[in-house]
Amino acid sequence: MPNRRKFTDYEKKTVYARGNGRCALCGRPIDFESMTIDHKIPLSRGGTNDFANLQPTCSVCNLLKSALTMPELMEKITEIKRYNRKMKIRNFLEVM
Repeated sequence: MPNRRKFTDYEKKTVYARGNGRCALCGRPIDFESMTIDHKIPLSRGGTNDFANLQPTCSVCNLLKSALTMPELMEKITEIKRYNRKMKIRNFLEVM
């Protein structure tokens, strides 16, 4: 597994520019200073520090994604939405 390392200013600027100043996960604009760099394929899952594997993210999305791949993240979000919908229905039926 490649070592986690600090990115150079050039690398940060390149990743930021490739993402047009937006979080690759939620699409919101991010300030360069607050941008975090996410590995599309996490280092712990065989990913690399190559530019093709890097994307700009806001800190919230980066923490949420953690060591998941995008398909895994989308599945987790879907599970959360299903659970919340189920709980709303259950709560609604209990009130009736």
